[in-house]
Amino acid sequence: MATTAQFHLSFPVTDLDATERWYVDGLGCQRGRRSHEALVLGLGGHQLVAHLEPLALAPQRGVYPRHFGLVLAEPEELANLEERARAQGLHFGAQPRLRYPGSALEHRSFFLIDPSSNWLEFKHYRHKEAILGASNLQLVGEKTDPSPTD
Repeated sequence: MATTAQFHLSFPVTDLDATERWYVDGLGCQRGRRSHEALVLGLGGHQLVAHLEPLALAPQRGVYPRHFGLVLAEPEELANLEERARAQGLHFGAQPRLRYPGSALEHRSFFLIDPSSNWLEFKHYRHKEAILGASNLQLVGEKTDPSPTD
């Protein structure tokens, strides 16, 4: 399905002010509309909606089962985002690393954790066809991914 549509994702947060600071000031997202219970954000041209959930969700202990983020087109974009995250003091859930080195799925990635314990992954694939192709390969994630870093 080829489309120019934008992706939309809603996710729970426990504090809208902290969420706005983290995503807009920290990560560099575009701020959209805001109400007393939700905040619209632009991430890479896509729409995120942070919905206030006053009952804190139990934080996950690692990358899985839930995370979201961006696949960046150029390695410099990933490096610039990593540099920004460090400069803004954002919490890394997993430090940058090269995954599946030497394979068709080779990519560099890192994970950030927002103030509501949502995990975000940012990555760049060495071979573009690995983003949605390479269906003959069966590697998808690794349950042994690292736990949050201190």
